[in-house]
Amino acid sequence: MVNRFLLVIISMVFAVSLNAQQWKPNAGIIYPYAAQVTVSSGQNPQYITDNNPHTFWQSANPLPNNYISQAGLNYFLHPHHYTLQPEFPANNQAFDGNTNDHEEINSGKLTLRLQPATSLLLLSLKADVKDTLYLTVQTENHQIIRFKYAPSDNFQIRNLILKTTKNISAIRLDSKTSFQLYELAALHNLPVETVLFDYGKPRNIGWISSRQLNSTSVTSIKVQASNDKQHWQNIINLNPKAIPFLYQPLAHPVQARYLKVVFTLPLRNYQKAALWEFNVYNKYGPYGRRPAAHPSQNTFAQAFGLNTFWGWGYNVYSDQLKPGTGPQKFIAVSKNLRNYEPLDWDMVRPQQIPDFTKMAAGGGTPAKKWLNWDREYGTWKKDGFHIDVTLTFKQQNFPDTLWKNTYAEAFSFGKAYALHFCKKEHLVSMIEVGNEPWNYNAVTYRQILAGMVTGIKSVSNVQVIPCAVQAYDPEKDDNNYIAHYVNASAKNVDGLNTHIYSYVFQENGKRTAVNPEDPRSEVWSMNNLLRFRDKNLPGKPVYVTEFGFDSGGGGESCTHSECVSEKTQAIYGVRMAMILWRLGARQFYWYYFANEAYKSYLHNRSGLCGSYKTGFRKKLSFKTFAFLQQTIGNYHFVRIISENKNVYAYLLRNYNSGKSIVMAWRPTRSQHFQQKREIILVPGKVSKIISILSQQDIPFKVTDKKLQINLSGVPVLIYLE
Repeated sequence: MVNRFLLVIISMVFAVSLNAQQWKPNAGIIYPYAAQVTVSSGQNPQYITDNNPHTFWQSANPLPNNYISQAGLNYFLHPHHYTLQPEFPANNQAFDGNTNDHEEINSGKLTLRLQPATSLLLLSLKADVKDTLYLTVQTENHQIIRFKYAPSDNFQIRNLILKTTKNISAIRLDSKTSFQLYELAALHNLPVETVLFDYGKPRNIGWISSRQLNSTSVTSIKVQASNDKQHWQNIINLNPKAIPFLYQPLAHPVQARYLKVVFTLPLRNYQKAALWEFNVYNKYGPYGRRPAAHPSQNTFAQAFGLNTFWGWGYNVYSDQLKPGTGPQKFIAVSKNLRNYEPLDWDMVRPQQIPDFTKMAAGGGTPAKKWLNWDREYGTWKKDGFHIDVTLTFKQQNFPDTLWKNTYAEAFSFGKAYALHFCKKEHLVSMIEVGNEPWNYNAVTYRQILAGMVTGIKSVSNVQVIPCAVQAYDPEKDDNNYIAHYVNASAKNVDGLNTHIYSYVFQENGKRTAVNPEDPRSEVWSMNNLLRFRDKNLPGKPVYVTEFGFDSGGGGESCTHSECVSEKTQAIYGVRMAMILWRLGARQFYWYYFANEAYKSYLHNRSGLCGSYKTGFRKKLSFKTFAFLQQTIGNYHFVRIISENKNVYAYLLRNYNSGKSIVMAWRPTRSQHFQQKREIILVPGKVSKIISILSQQDIPFKVTDKKLQINLSGVPVLIYLE
């Protein structure tokens, strides 16, 4: 009996160990090309590729004196550029870049002739003289520039700026007595600092992610490519004053083993170059190659959802609202609702598990004596909605220090919640453990997730997923990297969850919306999450529980940097929904049902309607998504017809009727309503084409299944017989 017990324990330990070994926490990451980094000067070159945009390499300052010892900067370190009279030994110490050794100039005279004549910006002179030393510069058109080096200057390096645009042909040093020349150096061009990357072999380079904030200390930054370190071509210019970490796909990818970042500095003392981060990828960048498309498991009506909150902006129970308002207003848009249910509405602390039966009878919760979720959710259910609940908690409203016996408390809450809302009342179809608890202690969250999932699953088979995470950047400032919150102990979750907004930072540090097809758009981070899923939770779905765009309209203006126009919100929203569907998202929920009645700032203008101040006036996005529910609500995504820089076109099919529709658009970044003649190969006879905005017929011509159409950034529905 004892031996059998020990065998069971050993088997359990082995199974846990095996699971931990098989779990790949970084499976979603696309790593940049590894490189050997060589810098021209300075400290901490390892910070350039440490995947932390808050640490940086900084060069030394070329001026006033550091350039003298650098062969790439000191023109006179190359003897073939000049001749000396009288002649010096080949290893003369006056032109060797070392300011601590010298040559004796017994005659008191030295002439340096440049061959050929060339432009110089600055001369540096160090000497030991008994009488004044005169330095005379002669240009090829016989212009003369004179400087003095007095005995009071002895052993000091004097920088002499040459304010001439003419080429210099000769430099003479004259003194009445002999002198010791410690160094004569020249700066031919503006000073530069460089960072050289050796990738070991030629690489397909198509994407650079970098942060290079330099303020006024750098005038330009060029990135050059080479395969032999002799012949270089410029591939991109970087803005020295760019503030944030930037994603920069190359217009023309190159094949190269070496990249060199060249920083040009002004002709001022003590200026330095800095590089905070520099990562290089192939043309797919940190999101990687797009996955192959597969037919969707659900229809568009089953996939598209809407985020909302108790009371729908009226701050009263939905059963107190007039017909056609609140949830009923949005029946035309979606039958899937995602509600933010604050944990601090259900309990004051995790040790007091709510009596949800008492709540349903009108007794409230330990935190809100007036609260009855059954009343609210029951109204939504009666209206025909499926309800996804995200149990929200953050440090601000439910700090992680409240949890004492975390796993046990989470288990008890999850069990009580699922027993009532899922098994007994059948109100909730899916539960998310947290929304964006990204400032929570990660260990505490993982214990909450494990406890809640196990508690919920002990009484119900309702779908349970974790909080929103991403799988492509461990150092993201949001602190939402998947490995912090989901580990091998979460293998019993029913899928993964993410929030995606198509916003990118511009060079000035402001964030703006970009079209969802843009390679920089975070919509493609789905690729990383899918890779993570395939390695660790194969076969389980991925949910995008928030996506959307901020816009004016609905009676309210939108003035913050992420805003787009009302029309752009509608067309970007549809295009992004189609891409998420094509990428395999099981469901994708628009954020938010309506604007919030505050001044314009991020996400409070993302509604499909204006706020309660405007009477929830419908935006064009509301009308457009309602139109899609009518037209393609019963259709599945089937396959990609076209997905390139000219045309995106997806085939949709209604399996009940056998009918097919192609949705197509140009992936415009601007000028969304400008039409261009495009050709689409359609798998069937076209009966009509309708714009999703105007819902009007569009003329077309078909020859040998090649559809010719004037297409814009506004998606169209191409009906096939």
